[in-house]
Amino acid sequence: MSRTTIPVRPAWALAAVASLSLVLTACGAGESSSDTADTAGTGSTASAASVDEAKAQVDEWSKEITEWPEVTPIAEPADLKGKKVTIIPLGDQIPVIHGVGEGEKQALEKLGASVNVCDGKFNPTTVADCLKTAGDQKVDYVITNFVDYDMVPAAIDALTKSGTKVLIGSMHESKKAKKNENLAFFDATERVALLYEAMATDAFAGQGEKTKPLFLKLMDSSTTKTASERMITKFEELCPSCESSSVEFTTANLDKLSSTVSAELVSNPDTNAIVVPVDTFVPPAIQGAKSANKIKQIKVYSSSSDLAGLQRVKDGTQASDLGTPVIFEGWKHVNALMQMASGEEVQPADVLVTRAFTPDNVKDLKLDPKTYLTDDWFGTGYQDDFLTAWGVK
Repeated sequence: MSRTTIPVRPAWALAAVASLSLVLTACGAGESSSDTADTAGTGSTASAASVDEAKAQVDEWSKEITEWPEVTPIAEPADLKGKKVTIIPLGDQIPVIHGVGEGEKQALEKLGASVNVCDGKFNPTTVADCLKTAGDQKVDYVITNFVDYDMVPAAIDALTKSGTKVLIGSMHESKKAKKNENLAFFDATERVALLYEAMATDAFAGQGEKTKPLFLKLMDSSTTKTASERMITKFEELCPSCESSSVEFTTANLDKLSSTVSAELVSNPDTNAIVVPVDTFVPPAIQGAKSANKIKQIKVYSSSSDLAGLQRVKDGTQASDLGTPVIFEGWKHVNALMQMASGEEVQPADVLVTRAFTPDNVKDLKLDPKTYLTDDWFGTGYQDDFLTAWGVK
């Protein structure tokens, strides 16, 4: 496997954008090489059975979601009625991050809380200012979305010391964090890794043992680094004989991604798939394929199902999109906040919830910005489970 690295800024400067999608994640972020690793064990080619199994899995993912993960009831739910909650997204302009915040607002309003949003704008100073403002306003709770604790440790510590409870949303617990009752982490590490693995399965299902993918490894945080390695390892398990390549990038260096992809495709002219962690990063990847004059042979696989992503699937520019139900993810964040507020341990997010959008099912969907911030593309039925667990119903 070839490996190209784009110069990166410190990981704390831009935490896990993808991972939610993400929309987004447990092994280290070391080297992974299709030349040296055969993690599937015996066999030199992908069996017909494994290809069929991958296709069957994608077909199952393509259905509307009717069974949602079980919500564990909270023994003595905290009362959030009249409480002030500030939501601090890492960068609200990313559709997935914005969507999670919208889901949080919906759930918090059901609990009777008042909600304010302060956009971190992908800037540590701005995030710190948002945290300070929350302290000045004496809010009861803060949820940060995809903000790494190590980005602004002093600001978080000052806020928790003042009495405000802070939930670090969709990030693993930092080794540097000072443990106290006012700080908790909603760890999405495993869930993000499962989504990245699912993208590898999706690409393999599309072209079987003929798949020769280029993997784009998002290096914004330890979460996305780990997930990117899991993605490649999963593909090697599915098809140990398949050749693949990879490049590394960060959100901070997105302007270099197109040229890097182009150079990699020139070096690996038989590449026929590009696996992109998040829809937001698909346009520069496509531009890179065009620059290398390889776009006609490339199928693009991604995740997070933002509006632009599903429109690309509909018009044939993108092969498929593993959707992130952002409103549901917002409710999951609020469930973690309720666990914290009620004195319970915050449980990690370790169950994959996704829908595979393909040309077959996306054609029947209403694709517009308003519908993106609803459950219409995925399915409903989870809200009552959360409300019951919180003692609201």
